[in-house]
Amino acid sequence: MMKNANLKKILWGAAGVVTLAGGTFICAQILAEDRYAKKSLNHILKVNQSKNRRPKQKLPTRNENIASLKNKEYDVLIIGGGATGSGCALDSITRGLSTALVELDDFGSGTSSRSTKLIHGGVRYLQKAIMNFDYEQYKMVEEALHERDNLLQIAPHLSFPLPIMLPVYKYWQIPYFWAGIKMYDFVSGDKCLKASYYLNKEGALEQFPMLKNDSLKGAIVYYDGTHNDARMNLSIALTAARLGATLGNHIKVTDLVKMIAA
Repeated sequence: MMKNANLKKILWGAAGVVTLAGGTFICAQILAEDRYAKKSLNHILKVNQSKNRRPKQKLPTRNENIASLKNKEYDVLIIGGGATGSGCALDSITRGLSTALVELDDFGSGTSSRSTKLIHGGVRYLQKAIMNFDYEQYKMVEEALHERDNLLQIAPHLSFPLPIMLPVYKYWQIPYFWAGIKMYDFVSGDKCLKASYYLNKEGALEQFPMLKNDSLKGAIVYYDGTHNDARMNLSIALTAARLGATLGNHIKVTDLVKMIAA
């Protein structure tokens, strides 16, 4: 009993030290980089204001796309219309390269429609960043949080905040998890979706009656993002098409012909 009590005290103290140390380490960096990011974003929006307007021309029909694929020469041909392929098509066409994207099945029908559907900032990466004083892990969390915020802003019809509940079965885990998740809120800054909070045992069971309740002590609830991955995939592909890319699904690439320079 005495050893357990001492262990709990040590863990409580460690959680407090980690929280304070991590906050001191990250706070200055967050403030500086947030200012820089906002300044850079405003500059980009100003420079590319005309490009951000939605084109008024209609999307080409499938027959028109197939005719273009047969007769037109492209700078870039992308094979595979999943999340990566569609993203590359959008990136390519917005850089001024004539672009074609072809897919054997429906757009987003493979791996891209079978994700966890989470848009998360990386709680575990943050844990590694704090425990190991690893700045690279912290930068990964910061980038993920930035992208999460970006998706929620540009596609609110496809993405939204998602509450995630962590059941707690040991008393010492309550301050440990609470401190870690609060640090996640802190690092999120103005990109924090909703504040995390603690639920007692009764509240946790009310939300999830099937939880193992023998030794349940409570739960920590925090928020991350989620999205409709398949529709997001298709929306990106259609955006590329609206900007001038040629798209074709249910098209099979059977061979690549290498032209020998004269």
